[in-house]
Amino acid sequence: MNAYLYQNWWAEYSDPKVNDADVLIHFASKENLDILNSLVQDLEYILANDLAKKVFENNTFDFDPLLNGYASEQAWIESAYKTLMAEIR
Repeated sequence: MNAYLYQNWWAEYSDPKVNDADVLIHFASKENLDILNSLVQDLEYILANDLAKKVFENNTFDFDPLLNGYASEQAWIESAYKTLMAEIR
């Protein structure tokens, strides 16, 4: 999940003026429903088990651009989850 989203972020949305919702909507528009459902299930698991901070800490990617404007990793995960759920429906 994280590597693919990270590559998509840098390849297509490295402009700091683009917000994360636009990135996620663009990502969702390019993927098949099975991948999106799998991503949503991953996010649900992360939220249910309070793992947001751990997911970001245990990663070698620089997620600073992704987290810009959010109070915490948890806030970003919640926002990503809501955005993806709205797109899938």
